[in-house]
Amino acid sequence: MPSFILTISATFLCLSDIAAEPVRVFLFAGQSNMEGADTNSKLVKTFPPFSDALRPLENVRYSYQTGADDKSKGWTDLSVVGNNFGPEITFARAFRQQSKDPLALIKDAWGGTTLVNDWAPDGGNEKSRKLYQRFITQVRDRLTDLKKQGLTYNIEALMWHQGENDMFHPMGKQHYEKNLRNLITKIRKDLSTPELKVFVGEISTKGVWGMDNRANVTLIRNAQMAVVESDPKVFFVPTSHLSFKIGRPVGLHYHFGTLGQLQHGEAYAAAYFGQNRTPARQRVRMPKAKKIKLFILGGQRNMEGEAAWVANIEDTPLAKPQKALYQYNLGKVTISNDWEHLSPINHLGNFGPELSFGKKLIPSMEEGEILAIYKFTDSGSQSLDWLPEGSKESYRDRYQDWLIGIKKCRDDLTRQGYQCEIPAIFWHCGENDRALNWMADKYTARFQTFMNATRKDLGLRELNWILTEQPILTSSITGDEKLYDLNSDLEALDARDPNFTFVKTSDLPHNPVLFGSKGIIALGNRMAEAWIKMKLQ
Repeated sequence: MPSFILTISATFLCLSDIAAEPVRVFLFAGQSNMEGADTNSKLVKTFPPFSDALRPLENVRYSYQTGADDKSKGWTDLSVVGNNFGPEITFARAFRQQSKDPLALIKDAWGGTTLVNDWAPDGGNEKSRKLYQRFITQVRDRLTDLKKQGLTYNIEALMWHQGENDMFHPMGKQHYEKNLRNLITKIRKDLSTPELKVFVGEISTKGVWGMDNRANVTLIRNAQMAVVESDPKVFFVPTSHLSFKIGRPVGLHYHFGTLGQLQHGEAYAAAYFGQNRTPARQRVRMPKAKKIKLFILGGQRNMEGEAAWVANIEDTPLAKPQKALYQYNLGKVTISNDWEHLSPINHLGNFGPELSFGKKLIPSMEEGEILAIYKFTDSGSQSLDWLPEGSKESYRDRYQDWLIGIKKCRDDLTRQGYQCEIPAIFWHCGENDRALNWMADKYTARFQTFMNATRKDLGLRELNWILTEQPILTSSITGDEKLYDLNSDLEALDARDPNFTFVKTSDLPHNPVLFGSKGIIALGNRMAEAWIKMKLQ
């Protein structure tokens, strides 16, 4: 029996029995990231955007079978199974924000399983776990239960998250597109739902598997996209912007973990409801000024602010709009449409160092001069993704979009009559490059290529770059201090390049890879201080 109940068992049947609307049934299936590996329900309350994620929800049925042994006895209340949960929890919460219709979720997931074998509709080989038939049987049994209760229902969609193990199987990765297409066709036939919508979740690209096995991940992703593009009822659910588990000993993992799973469910809900992830924000009235200093902020997880929560600054000056202009492109999912006031935005409930950076710099602006910030981040990126020549995984390439975004901001301000200067680019990246030695060893050379290409393509060969330090992880965390050492080479680059500055930040609050709310505020202050110091010199 689940140890943590979200709804009140004594009441949900009577509530749903009197519902006039058909029960809206959603199917969830896949492997470990659908199962909810590496989650911990006790940690949910530590993430402000999701502090109420485990509150009771009315009129929500749940049936599950996870792993080999965990399964519900018929319909039960939506719950955390043991201490783990998958995307179903926050999917239900997001659904309830959109609709009061009776809701039913059916989940079947088993970590480490393959589509080529375990989920094969024909049963796979003798070692197969025969999950397809298990899944279909569970769905049919629960639908029969609804009929017996005199309820009507609609099967709304299948949420599918799987493929991590197929990428290591020679036949699995070669035939994933065909196998996924076959799976969808067979489910539609066996459930008599020819128009069934299917939402395919992107397998994690952030962790070690996503970085050390880029080619294999790309094969699976390309196969997923091929199915999506060929079937108008199949939709792609991006996940590369979501959090993921920080594990040991290598430091990065391939599971979303607690925070990532909370975001994961919302990603499926947003895809289902067709929600635009870019928040609707009001365009500002452009200020009366002659000059604008346009600072560029870029990088990945910490520059984005993955562990810094807007809820922690709601009663501070940082939460209020500042007299500075702001545009952004965050993780390819939250993108500004025009200039806004610098303020927190609705991106996963996070904020980055731009808020404290702007607050500290605004007083230093000269008379008739305005501060503007353009921020461009990709939290799952690696140095390889920022090279101007790109990589074999073109969907991960960021350089051209980065360059286009900067030029667009500069040209727009110039076109409006401002004297626009780009004094500096602030960069914080490398969280993912430290996962393996061969990545860390190439980081500085790749960064230098990226930096110099940006200078050249912007026509600013002496453009200042200020790079903030990755927190140092000790052997007590990783067992290998050298594994995460990016700093010595960057210090050497600082000595060679008069327009490059390396700023120490390991003393700021962090744990162990990410700066929290206090750390991100301190990071923004230090960035501003570094520029003010450079300007005075």
